[in-house]
Amino acid sequence: MEFEGAVKPSSIEVDGYEAELFAQRITEIPSNMEGRWEYDINDNCIYAGFAPKGLAESSDGWLIQKFTWVNKNCTKREINYGNWTSHTF
Repeated sequence: MEFEGAVKPSSIEVDGYEAELFAQRITEIPSNMEGRWEYDINDNCIYAGFAPKGLAESSDGWLIQKFTWVNKNCTKREINYGNWTSHTF
Protein backbone atom coordinates (compact mmCIF):
# COMPACT_ATOMS: atom_id res chain seq x y z
CA MET A 1 0.00 0.00 0.00
CA GLU A 2 1.39 3.39 -0.98
CA PHE A 3 0.86 6.58 0.98
CA GLU A 4 1.05 10.21 -0.02
CA GLY A 5 1.83 13.17 2.19
CA ALA A 6 4.52 14.50 4.45
CA VAL A 7 4.00 12.12 7.37
CA LYS A 8 4.25 8.37 7.02
CA PRO A 9 1.52 6.54 9.02
CA SER A 10 2.51 4.42 12.02
CA SER A 11 2.28 0.63 11.95
CA ILE A 12 -0.81 0.87 14.20
CA GLU A 13 -2.51 3.17 11.69
CA VAL A 14 -1.57 0.84 8.83
CA ASP A 15 -2.81 -2.28 10.67
CA GLY A 16 -6.12 -0.59 11.55
CA TYR A 17 -6.92 0.59 8.02
CA GLU A 18 -9.62 -1.29 6.08
CA ALA A 19 -8.72 -0.59 2.44
CA GLU A 20 -11.93 -2.14 1.07
CA LEU A 21 -14.00 0.27 3.18
CA PHE A 22 -11.64 3.26 3.00
CA ALA A 23 -11.97 3.50 6.79
CA GLN A 24 -10.10 3.05 10.07
CA ARG A 25 -11.06 0.36 12.60
CA ILE A 26 -11.87 1.80 16.03
CA THR A 27 -11.52 -0.41 19.09
CA GLU A 28 -12.03 2.16 21.84
CA ILE A 29 -14.73 1.37 24.39
CA PRO A 30 -16.55 4.62 25.26
CA SER A 31 -16.96 5.69 28.88
CA ASN A 32 -20.77 5.47 28.72
CA MET A 33 -20.57 1.67 28.59
CA GLU A 34 -20.98 -0.90 31.35
CA GLY A 35 -19.17 -4.21 31.46
CA ARG A 36 -19.56 -7.83 32.48
CA TRP A 37 -16.76 -10.39 32.91
CA GLU A 38 -16.53 -14.17 33.22
CA TYR A 39 -13.47 -15.95 34.64
CA ASP A 40 -12.21 -19.51 34.47
CA ILE A 41 -11.08 -21.58 37.48
CA ASN A 42 -7.57 -20.04 37.20
CA ASP A 43 -8.95 -16.48 37.47
CA ASN A 44 -8.25 -15.76 33.80
CA CYS A 45 -10.82 -13.51 32.16
CA ILE A 46 -12.31 -15.63 29.37
CA TYR A 47 -15.21 -13.35 28.38
CA ALA A 48 -15.64 -9.58 28.63
CA GLY A 49 -18.79 -7.84 27.48
CA PHE A 50 -19.55 -4.15 27.00
CA ALA A 51 -22.86 -2.43 26.25
CA PRO A 52 -24.48 0.99 26.67
CA LYS A 53 -25.51 1.61 30.28
CA GLY A 54 -29.00 0.26 30.94
CA LEU A 55 -29.08 -2.23 28.04
CA ALA A 56 -30.52 -5.53 29.28
CA GLU A 57 -28.18 -8.54 29.31
CA SER A 58 -30.68 -10.36 27.06
CA SER A 59 -30.74 -7.55 24.45
CA ASP A 60 -28.52 -7.52 21.38
CA GLY A 61 -26.01 -4.72 21.26
CA TRP A 62 -23.23 -6.15 23.42
CA LEU A 63 -19.60 -6.14 22.25
CA ILE A 64 -18.27 -9.49 23.50
CA GLN A 65 -14.63 -10.50 23.65
CA LYS A 66 -13.38 -14.05 24.19
CA PHE A 67 -9.83 -14.60 25.44
CA THR A 68 -7.77 -17.77 25.03
CA TRP A 69 -5.07 -18.45 27.63
CA VAL A 70 -2.00 -20.70 27.33
CA ASN A 71 0.43 -20.97 30.25
CA LYS A 72 -0.87 -17.79 31.91
CA ASN A 73 -0.51 -15.83 28.66
CA CYS A 74 -3.41 -14.47 26.66
CA THR A 75 -2.74 -15.82 23.18
CA LYS A 76 -5.91 -14.94 21.30
CA ARG A 77 -8.78 -12.44 21.42
CA GLU A 78 -11.96 -12.98 19.43
CA ILE A 79 -14.75 -10.42 19.10
CA ASN A 80 -18.45 -11.00 18.56
CA TYR A 81 -21.65 -9.00 18.89
CA GLY A 82 -24.88 -10.16 20.49
CA ASN A 83 -26.28 -10.36 24.01
CA TRP A 84 -24.60 -11.21 27.31
CA THR A 85 -27.16 -13.90 28.21
CA SER A 86 -25.84 -16.15 25.40
CA HIS A 87 -22.32 -14.71 25.19
CA THR A 88 -20.38 -17.95 24.69
CA PHE A 89 -19.04 -18.61 21.17
